Amino acid sequence: MIRSLLACLMMLALAACAGMPSGGPPLESIRFAPVTLPKGVARSNRELAQDFLDLTFQLENGEQLQHLLRYEGPVRVYMGSTSLAPYQPDLAALLNRLRVEAGVDISQTDDASAAQIHIEAVPSAQIAKVFPTAACFIVPGERDWHGFRSGPGEIHPRWSAQTTLGAAAIFLPPDSTPQDIRDCLNEELTQALGPAMDLYRLPDSIWNDDNFHGMATRFDMTILRTLYQPELHSGMTKAEVAARLPKLLARTNPQGRSLPARRRAPESRPWAEAIEAAQAQETTHDERLAAADLATQIAAGMRPVDHRLGVSLLALGRLSLRQDPSYAATNFMEAYELFRTRLGPHDLRTAQAGVHLAALLLGTAQYRDAIAIADLHVPDGIAYQNAILVASLLSIKAEALSQLDRAKQAQAVRLDSLLWARYGFGDSDGSLGREQAELTALIDQQQTASRISGGGR
Repeated sequence: MIRSLLACLMMLALAACAGMPSGGPPLESIRFAPVTLPKGVARSNRELAQDFLDLTFQLENGEQLQHLLRYEGPVRVYMGSTSLAPYQPDLAALLNRLRVEAGVDISQTDDASAAQIHIEAVPSAQIAKVFPTAACFIVPGERDWHGFRSGPGEIHPRWSAQTTLGAAAIFLPPDSTPQDIRDCLNEELTQALGPAMDLYRLPDSIWNDDNFHGMATRFDMTILRTLYQPELHSGMTKAEVAARLPKLLARTNPQGRSLPARRRAPESRPWAEAIEAAQAQETTHDERLAAADLATQIAAGMRPVDHRLGVSLLALGRLSLRQDPSYAATNFMEAYELFRTRLGPHDLRTAQAGVHLAALLLGTAQYRDAIAIADLHVPDGIAYQNAILVASLLSIKAEALSQLDRAKQAQAVRLDSLLWARYGFGDSDGSLGREQAELTALIDQQQTASRISGGGR
């Protein structure tokens, strides 16, 4: 439910850019087209039933909800903060998907008093005072930041205190990057409808604190469509819901009726703690590196091994890059191969690991191979509406083209990359320029380390 402010996908990208273009096409010209995904997922309904129960009856603090929570009437959403006005098209697209794909009676209203869900802009610094690791969050039973903060002490409304869903407040940071805000909007609004839990074991859901998915997925919409079937209502016990799920899922996910349930590794609290420690910016580098190594060991011992090992390997590779580029390269390549073979060559996780692989190829002067990886995964970044991923891949391609003395092509790709980067990061405070300089230095460092360790074509 709480998203971390992560920009790690840009870590090895945007090399050798010449600066932000002052003109060029407006950002709207590269906006993602509205997407309505096919309904259902190719997953056993027995698996979906367990996922549904865990998402709707568990909380991240370990509590178990005693009764199902959802809205029992039309849901109206109010987003009145002027600083969030640029995200009105994103909200409209998400609400349309919720109506079409999930069957939820939900729409936007200009009347704050008529809304059940209120979305308010709150600066990141204020959010951090409440939840230091959060980029954004939901509070059930509240309508605005003032009401939330004027409560007694540290006592905040709890999901477990709700008997049905009647109101919720979503707080988004207008001073974050555009892509983070859009991702927050997707995650918090979908979870405000009832599924309050995040599960690391889900490879294809936005309700996963590893933050790979930024847009609500087919899986998420299937869960919501099931939650809002007429046979379910607030107040039902877990046993009552479980008894109805086989029939409901046969309707909402017919392709899952004949698919066998697979053996899956369960949630792992030790792994979750390790991977979160590896990403914690407030700890030392050595502590983060040790945590990433521990997460990798735990994930490697899961049976069966799943995407969590790839997540661990990417974290370990990023944290070991400066000291041991050869070891980092091995981790990146293993993560890429794991995602590719287990999730598919065009899965979002595969594409994101592909950024690191392409950067490695660039750093070892394997320019044509770097271009091939970028060309393979740019369409995936567009399909998953991840502008930062697209910008990263294009910037690596641009640098590779430049090294191959294809200057005209390189410049065209570089400008394209910067437009995507502006869409993902924005640049109202010069953050993209600072990010660009930092990433260029990282690429240079990687190339130097590669030459020292004997890397080459």
